[in-house]
Amino acid sequence: MPPDTGARLAHIWTILVIGPPTSGKSFLARRLLQNLRDSVRINPDEVRLMLFNDLAPEHDEDLVYKELSSLRDLALAYGHSVIIDATAPRHITREYLLSGSHKSQHLIVVMDVDKKVLEERARREGKIMPLKAFEAVWQEPHHGLPLFKFKNDNRQQFETSFYILMEYINHEYEEHSSIIGSLFRRGKKDETFPEQKPVRAPPS
Repeated sequence: MPPDTGARLAHIWTILVIGPPTSGKSFLARRLLQNLRDSVRINPDEVRLMLFNDLAPEHDEDLVYKELSSLRDLALAYGHSVIIDATAPRHITREYLLSGSHKSQHLIVVMDVDKKVLEERARREGKIMPLKAFEAVWQEPHHGLPLFKFKNDNRQQFETSFYILMEYINHEYEEHSSIIGSLFRRGKKDETFPEQKPVRAPPS
């Protein structure tokens, strides 16, 4: 049976790291995994590799996302924070990844990279086409949850953004509103993500 985590809920997170290919999502997720106590990382590509020995989203994506959400819910039930790194360009995908029956504090981290820098990285890694495909369907996140724009044009920016992000994660939001500034934003009080559970998992 999962342990009783009622007293620790304030310190359990579901952190969704999103953004275009080559923006540094997985690198950030691994750093968070090293620094966020009792956390686990879940990645759709690695679930695809486990299930189909293929990173391409060309198989049963419904199964991929149901497996991912099951892993998320199991980790939360056992008192672990969950870090999910995915492109997730659409609202419905983010809502699906942040849904579930177990309570946790939510945070969306959007990788923010200068367009020229991003395109140069994509060229080096042969990911221009995936980048263009991402840009064609990208939807700006809703304002209903805390959102952090993680600047990552270079290593110095990464380390600065990471320091501020960890300061936020390690403290209560109300006690540290001064560090939010232009990096965080919260929508109106009545704006929330809809509590929906799609029958089929959304496209990535």
